[in-house]
Amino acid sequence: MAFNRQVEHSQNFICRPQLVRQLLELSNINSSDLVIEIGPGKGIITRELVKTAGRVIAIERDRRFSEELSEINNSGNFQLVINDFVVKWQLPREDYKVFSNIPFNYTADIVSKLTTSERKPTDIYIIMQESAAYRFIGAPYEKNSQISTLLSVEFSVEIIQKINRDYFEPRPNVNIVFVHFAKYATPLIQKANLEDFRDFVVYGYNQWSPTIIDAFRKVFTNKQRNLIARNLKLADLKPSDLTKEQWIDLYNTYVKHVGDDKKNLIHGSEKRLKQNQSKLTKQYRTRKPYGKPSTILSQGKKCYEKPLLNCTNNIGDYQPSNRLYYTKRE
Repeated sequence: MAFNRQVEHSQNFICRPQLVRQLLELSNINSSDLVIEIGPGKGIITRELVKTAGRVIAIERDRRFSEELSEINNSGNFQLVINDFVVKWQLPREDYKVFSNIPFNYTADIVSKLTTSERKPTDIYIIMQESAAYRFIGAPYEKNSQISTLLSVEFSVEIIQKINRDYFEPRPNVNIVFVHFAKYATPLIQKANLEDFRDFVVYGYNQWSPTIIDAFRKVFTNKQRNLIARNLKLADLKPSDLTKEQWIDLYNTYVKHVGDDKKNLIHGSEKRLKQNQSKLTKQYRTRKPYGKPSTILSQGKKCYEKPLLNCTNNIGDYQPSNRLYYTKRE
């Protein structure tokens, strides 16, 4: 059955089964694993997964693909679920892994759900845009960011292999990589403090201050900031300059030496940021030429194709696979 997904659900499908077999060999998936596949589409990955994993649950939002996957339904270790993974589907309570070639414009939402849920997978294998992988990893590929800092205390993230663009249909316009998120057996921050640490990091990245010391000027006293700058070697460093070890040291100093009244400035920072972001109107586009204004017909506004660089790096907000557009009233 030949059809195309709607633009907002667009996906670059793998067209060579041998590629899937090669990628599976690079993973640690075996016959004892429950594996979740997000967006199986035509089933190129699914057909290989059922040969390797103990059980496979494929979550597909487009009911039309159920016909493509009907023959796999006869496999005893396969289950197809027609549902919206990001919005509706509940993650398993048992241990599981993820192996998927996801729609690139859902990368941020999918990674956010998998890495911030109480039911995190032990391993996540995702095919994604190279630029997205760089953002999730941070150094040495690019400056660390809020998203890479938050991930770094619970996951090791690495690019396992670059993938030839010709192995996809339609052929993508950007570089594609195979990425592994491996959950630490023990987080680098105590589990009871993870939410507090996330608030601390989000606060530090969103003060629009020139340095990390300035960002926490309302939290630490002048004397504390001077000692921190000297003892932790943070003088003149921006939030994105800090390593995960420096963030952890700074957070531990905060926990130990800051009073509850000042800690109230930090508490709830991530939730407040998400609430503010939900009020923003964003327009996403894929596979469109850069630099040409277009018209949003439903609102009668022009959409200027300008990336909003240096915007917040929240894991649930950043859409690495798309340019972010802003609207301007004429």
